[in-house]
Amino acid sequence: MTIHTEQHPDTAATPAVGPARTQHASGRGAPGGAPRRLIRTDGAWPWLFVLPLLIGVGTFYIWPILQTFWYSFTTWGVFGGATFSGLANYGRLLSDPQLYQSLLNTVIYTAIVLVGIPIAVWLASLLNTPGLRFAQFYRVLFFLPYVAMPAAIALVWRIMFNGDYGIVNWFLGLFGIDGPYWISTPGFALVAVSLVGLWSSLGFSMIILGAGLKDIPPELYEAAELDGASRWRQFRSVTVPLLTPSIFFVVIVTTISSFQLFDLLYAILGSTNPVIPKTMSLVFYFYSAGFIDNDKGFAAAIAMIIFVLIGIVTLVQFRFQKKWVQS
Repeated sequence: MTIHTEQHPDTAATPAVGPARTQHASGRGAPGGAPRRLIRTDGAWPWLFVLPLLIGVGTFYIWPILQTFWYSFTTWGVFGGATFSGLANYGRLLSDPQLYQSLLNTVIYTAIVLVGIPIAVWLASLLNTPGLRFAQFYRVLFFLPYVAMPAAIALVWRIMFNGDYGIVNWFLGLFGIDGPYWISTPGFALVAVSLVGLWSSLGFSMIILGAGLKDIPPELYEAAELDGASRWRQFRSVTVPLLTPSIFFVVIVTTISSFQLFDLLYAILGSTNPVIPKTMSLVFYFYSAGFIDNDKGFAAAIAMIIFVLIGIVTLVQFRFQKKWVQS
């Protein structure tokens, strides 16, 4: 005996879809109508996996920022206790000449350290030369200052910058130049700290740029060489344009790190050096207000200014990166 079953044509042509996994983006459900977009719903499982990360970010990043923002509108007593004072801290801060001196010092330090990026591009390209012996050893040698303790680096450079027996003034004396007392003279102290920052950041920049160089196809250099391009022409027309994404990343990281200058400056100059008022950075200004003067509300206002400045500088760099970064 044969049993015949009939199946509606619409149901036969439509595959079964699990109701718990998809939802229709549109309420129109007429068969044969306009195609409907399906939205996949995975439930709470993705949020459960990222919850530990969100808790960490919220606890150690977002909450301190919000708390500092609130403290910037308060005045603290000697023995604790905060009272709301409105915009008094910001008004006092904007009228303090030390803010603008610290901002200028931070910008000068950042500009000098950023000069190290073209040097890092050149050094990374040299270390990427085919057939270069001991290339890995040279990379490690350049990277060591970046991972070394800032206090150890500062101790060595304080001896080198010593005005009486430092190796820097000894070297300048070979050319008949009478070197200054680097870390106790206004102007020269900031230059000395900036040179140390440039030197210590070269290793990180070279590692990032070296990784970017390995992604450049060697066929491009071969084609440029067949066209008669010199080594300098290949570097300028092939290496630098294709390395701009890595350069952009290094510029962003170096700028943010430079705006947070404190440990190197403190370790080289100390807290009682007479050149500190003319040399302190924004973060040193924050440290002085919050931990030396014990003015936590005013220090919180300085911290918010630093936070806003870093955000503005980073935003500007991202807006202008389309004009020189090749994707």
